[in-house]
Amino acid sequence: MGRGVMSTRTALAWTCAGLLALAGAGAAWAQPTQQPGRAALAVENDDGGYRATKKYADVRDRVVKARMLERLRDFLSPIRLPRSVGLLAAECDGGAGAGPFYLTGDRTITICYQFVAAVEKVADTVIAAQRENPQFFPFPVTRDEFIWGLLGGVMLHESGHALFDVLDVPMFGREEDAADQFAILIALKLRPPLAVAAVKAYAYFWRGMSDPDAMTKDGSLNQDFADEHGTPSQRLFNGLCIAYGRSPEVFGKFVAAGWLPQQRAKGCAREYAQLEQAFTRTVLPFIDTARMAEMENIDWLAANYGPAQPAPAASTAPASPVPASNSAQGPGGRGDPLSAGR
Repeated sequence: MGRGVMSTRTALAWTCAGLLALAGAGAAWAQPTQQPGRAALAVENDDGGYRATKKYADVRDRVVKARMLERLRDFLSPIRLPRSVGLLAAECDGGAGAGPFYLTGDRTITICYQFVAAVEKVADTVIAAQRENPQFFPFPVTRDEFIWGLLGGVMLHESGHALFDVLDVPMFGREEDAADQFAILIALKLRPPLAVAAVKAYAYFWRGMSDPDAMTKDGSLNQDFADEHGTPSQRLFNGLCIAYGRSPEVFGKFVAAGWLPQQRAKGCAREYAQLEQAFTRTVLPFIDTARMAEMENIDWLAANYGPAQPAPAASTAPASPVPASNSAQGPGGRGDPLSAGR
């Protein structure tokens, strides 16, 4: 690729690096009151699930207007859960490096305002790169498509952790890999325009991230490779392989452009079939298919989702960041996003 694109990708990597690392450990929030067996907004002080924040008040206003938690709640509504899962948005402990996470003890998915702010910055960088060298990108992308495609992927990733937990889904291999696979699989079941938006946002994000060096400066093995998450390149290739395995006629553009190697692409139909079979046996029995059919025409990734709603009042009490917990599941090192959960 040309020098201009390389410099833009480098800028993207620096924009991402460090922003999405796992937040530090702390005490867990008490589990909010929820309706049994449902995904529900974890409301406190009539805040609608959107915790008060001073530093990220503008971000909070945008996600409230976009009804981010409501769309995730509605998306999960066809799933019959044996135990409820809470959904909330907050300024998380860990400063600018905080990322979304699923907390096993409280059974809550938390979307961090810092992460949303970071995604918006990355979106601006991607759009600038696309203007500079549009032929580099197999699919054109708008800013809204990137933001909501990536946020949608992140929320699906954390939902994967939640379902593995409450449905007691067995798995071989790393749970982070399984959550990535779950997110892409579910995205591919959306209407085609939405599936493409989610896949390309995922791909463009990871393509802009730099892999760690195999060795540190002192010659020792880089412990980043001991992380429970794959490297950016691995997550890029794995996601594209699932998408190509499902719809080669659509996502073949990634193969033609060299984003997915031909050698890997040959076995992607088998990889997708294996994933689909696992989903059918472990998660599908808990899904109300009639309810799912009713929701097929909803534009989940639209910038404006559902009927306009007044912004819920933010608590006037001093806002303190939501602490993370080491017991939570999600991504971690190297400031990664689509698993920027814990």
